[in-house]
Amino acid sequence: MDRGTYAAASGGLMQFRKLEVVTNNLANVNSPGFKRQALQGEVQTFDQTLASIAGAADPFAKGDHDRVPGVVDIDTVTDFSVGAIRATGNPLDVALRNANDFFVVQTPEGTRYTRAGNFSLAAGGQLVTADGLEVQGDGGPISVGEGKVEIGPDGGVLVDGVAAGRLQVARFDEMQGLERVGGNLFAQGSARAPTDTDPDVVPQSLEMSNVSTISAVVDLMTASRGFQMYTKTAETLDQMNQTAINQYGRRVR
Repeated sequence: MDRGTYAAASGGLMQFRKLEVVTNNLANVNSPGFKRQALQGEVQTFDQTLASIAGAADPFAKGDHDRVPGVVDIDTVTDFSVGAIRATGNPLDVALRNANDFFVVQTPEGTRYTRAGNFSLAAGGQLVTADGLEVQGDGGPISVGEGKVEIGPDGGVLVDGVAAGRLQVARFDEMQGLERVGGNLFAQGSARAPTDTDPDVVPQSLEMSNVSTISAVVDLMTASRGFQMYTKTAETLDQMNQTAINQYGRRVR
């Protein structure tokens, strides 16, 4: 592949991926506990390139790549900063104060973690997430039955003033190793195992998404224009190559 086309295609792919990420951020701007995603890129080493993988026996592959600067390897990172906490008045809503804390929920795939505290009651009286996943307490799933349910600042769940359990809260010292497995869910991934901590929550409130609508719209426009620019560059380079080939062919004949 032509060095210019190779670099333009790399830049275009990064802008296209950025469009996907920013669009997803905007779609979740009102999702409780959602954490913004961003892209980071770095220049590839030769071992990361298709030329190295597919052309290991080609003595010219490395030399060609060495003449193509600017090709990047793309990675997605999560911004775990705390979103705005908004009072809702709903006794089943609760927000975490500490940025490193997560509610513990149970899924068919195992234990997962979330910042979204918009809980509700299932038909059987269990405390569940908006997706119907069981919220874990110190002794397992929290079942409240019937009665007036309240959640206190210490994470205690009360039914008609009687303790029915306490929210389990996990604290991660380093969160970048967490693996996103859904809009608001995370698996432990490569992060160190969390420690259980005493809940410190804001009752009848929700932590909102940490996505800035204005910044996301600006990012969307920038990525869209960048993708168009790289696409146009690749097309122009292709036309130049075709012209050069045609002119050279006529001279040879």
